[in-house]
Amino acid sequence: MILGAHVSTSGGIHNAIKNGTDLECDTIQIFLRNPNQWQGKPPTSEIVEKFITAWSKTDLGEVIVHDIHLSNLASPKPDVLEKSRQAFREQMELAQRLGIRYIVTHLGAHLGEGETFGLKQLTDSFDFLFENAEAPDVMPLLETTAGQGTNLGYCFEHLRDVIDMSKYSDRFGVCLDTCHVFAAGYDMRTESGCAATFNQFDDVIGLERLKAFHLNDAKSEYQSRVDRHEHIGEGNIGSTAFAYILNDSRFAEIPLIIETPQMKTMHEVNLSTLRKLKV
Repeated sequence: MILGAHVSTSGGIHNAIKNGTDLECDTIQIFLRNPNQWQGKPPTSEIVEKFITAWSKTDLGEVIVHDIHLSNLASPKPDVLEKSRQAFREQMELAQRLGIRYIVTHLGAHLGEGETFGLKQLTDSFDFLFENAEAPDVMPLLETTAGQGTNLGYCFEHLRDVIDMSKYSDRFGVCLDTCHVFAAGYDMRTESGCAATFNQFDDVIGLERLKAFHLNDAKSEYQSRVDRHEHIGEGNIGSTAFAYILNDSRFAEIPLIIETPQMKTMHEVNLSTLRKLKV
């Protein structure tokens, strides 16, 4: 079980390492810049070195980056598309400097142009990034989404199509968010439902592509297409799905990361709840 949390980088990205170890995490997820701003001030060489040194002095495994919230690599709007590509490129290149290999991103939204357009635009964005970003060791992880509005990624076929259409299909992995797939219509409330969901994932995408989980219960209803995270065991998914994932040997080496609410006060509680589900 490789269990962790999305943690704060307040005061500098190097502080995320201590925040993770204080929670006894095996893995952490971070933002490399303010997720609600296009422009990010890059860390100084001193901060980069502090991060690398702090990480090397711990038993912390993967550090995973999450893309900024503004990003829409499928956008039909030229200005947004350009900003999204530039921001993602900068994050990929910084991740390369830091020795981080995974960056999680949502698939974006087609904004009324249709899913076929959006998936092609997204694929073109990634091909552009693979050809232009100086980050050969960084792998984007396509995250499953709830499918609000015109958001892409609410079905496994969307992720498969982007990977298959790309000229660089070997550069992709997947991050499965339990809240998102539940809200999108994959029922994980029972063991049989979990088995069916992962069988479908394997058939459509392939379990070898699964590189990370976001473990979040759902405040939103099943098939609601609404993305609302809840504390573990307190939402509409319930504990069964998390126990299933934690005790499935296929996922023993995959980072399991919580993004549950109230990070400062509840991360410790949610991690404890998950640890108790491990048999």
